[in-house]
Amino acid sequence: MPADATPEDTAALLAELVELRARLHLGRVTDEVLEAAQRTRATLDDSLARALPLLVEHTGASAAWVRTLDETLRQRDYLWPAGEAARFGSLDALEAEAGAGGAGGAAPGGGMIVVRVIDVAGEPFGTAGVVVPEGSAAERARIDGLVHTWCEELDDYLVAIARARHKHRVTMLIGRALKHPVLDEGIAVAIDALATEVPFDDLVLVYGEEDAPAAALHHRIVLDGDLRWCAPGEGAPPADAAVLDGLRRLMRGDGAVLAELGLRDYREEVMVSGRRDEQVVGRLVVGRAGGRFNTFERDLLERVADYLRHRIVDFNREWRTLARTFSHPVVGRLLADEDYRERYLSPRERDVSILYCDISGFTRLSEQVLREPSLIGSFVDRWSDGVVSLLWETGGVFDKMIGDCIIGLWGPPFHDIDPRECCRRALEAAERIRDFTRELAASIDALRDRGETVGVATGLNHCPLFVGLFGPNENYTGFSSGMNNTARLQGLAARDEILALSHFVEVLGEPERFGGARAARVKNVAEPLVYHALEPEGRR
Repeated sequence: MPADATPEDTAALLAELVELRARLHLGRVTDEVLEAAQRTRATLDDSLARALPLLVEHTGASAAWVRTLDETLRQRDYLWPAGEAARFGSLDALEAEAGAGGAGGAAPGGGMIVVRVIDVAGEPFGTAGVVVPEGSAAERARIDGLVHTWCEELDDYLVAIARARHKHRVTMLIGRALKHPVLDEGIAVAIDALATEVPFDDLVLVYGEEDAPAAALHHRIVLDGDLRWCAPGEGAPPADAAVLDGLRRLMRGDGAVLAELGLRDYREEVMVSGRRDEQVVGRLVVGRAGGRFNTFERDLLERVADYLRHRIVDFNREWRTLARTFSHPVVGRLLADEDYRERYLSPRERDVSILYCDISGFTRLSEQVLREPSLIGSFVDRWSDGVVSLLWETGGVFDKMIGDCIIGLWGPPFHDIDPRECCRRALEAAERIRDFTRELAASIDALRDRGETVGVATGLNHCPLFVGLFGPNENYTGFSSGMNNTARLQGLAARDEILALSHFVEVLGEPERFGGARAARVKNVAEPLVYHALEPEGRR
């Protein structure tokens, strides 16, 4: 104390010291209660039921309240003692007054109200107040200081609850978006939600099979805030060949494409599936100036990546199943429709062009020429892979392979091609398969060295077919007498001969390409099959 201090100065200093000690004590015991609540994972109701009596005790209040957000982020009023709202009057009015800088007023049942805004760095999280006996301005200031101290201990606790709940709500929103039957539409919604919480300048999302060709990779690329490339989807064109190749390399761990796109500061989340054989199914890269992300943002990015991983694994599984039958463009079109199974794959009767094709003399080739199982298997693999690719390139569907016979369909699954075009594509496939088989045989030493010429026998038809997913394995195939007759017709074809039933020739509308009508009686069919053979080009 200064030497010239008056008794009044001494009294004021002692009063201030007592007030500071009271505030420190209230802060300490409140902090202990809230820490214990966190350790025991108490609800907000239980936590405030322990903390509000401390405020009442230390301020000499008859009642206290807190208005804040609960665990569901809804506004709630917590009172002590419970059910004493009448003591405060209108909490709405008190909240408005506190927000405008007021400190309370007279209580409806007598006494005075002291109210405080609960905030963190200027962000409001509610209000708190007490009803105390009427007193002087100095007494109001003392009570106000105690309420302020109590609120300072409470605010971090409330913020932690609110932010945890907010993070949960955001992740649930993103999770629901990613459950959309059309994955790309769900991803668009999820990224918009992410952008509101984790502002970014650049984003690169690529997903699909790790070893898939670049053109089959799904991607969404935002540069400087603008959606630059997106496939599949609307709003932007797909990336060009150079970027697609870079995305394929990115899937394999080479991040050079990020530098090529101008990304310098970013955070990357890698999505991996499988426990034993880990496989990268996608990568999410988010960038912004400085490349720094706080704990909340990092955690949210990790959660988003985890949701994406689960959804992409399911998507890839669905993609692989469809890709056994349909070309990649068709699979993409199917998966872009949330009702694709019902709209396009459920069994229905339609007119369909059919191709049956098998290797002529395959048994002799296997037993007398190739002989070794590995050579036979390798030849069949190369031939079937090439034939299925040709089916897809001509817009066809791979039905199945029975032994060395492959079946293709034109028209399904969308049935939006006219009958003549279906027949034209089926015939084109038949000719290309015939030529491909010759070229393949010429490239295999075991066949070329012995002068073996390998050919195929082909049957074509256009007829009604009940086509769709059938059986416990949901195989995509078709059934009809016309399907059976196509198989019988193929059995009549010689090596490199392409036979077409008369209705196929009629629908195609190019009779000059075929020879005269032939007829053959076949087992279990009352009427003979009437068909035509495709003429060699030099004889047309």
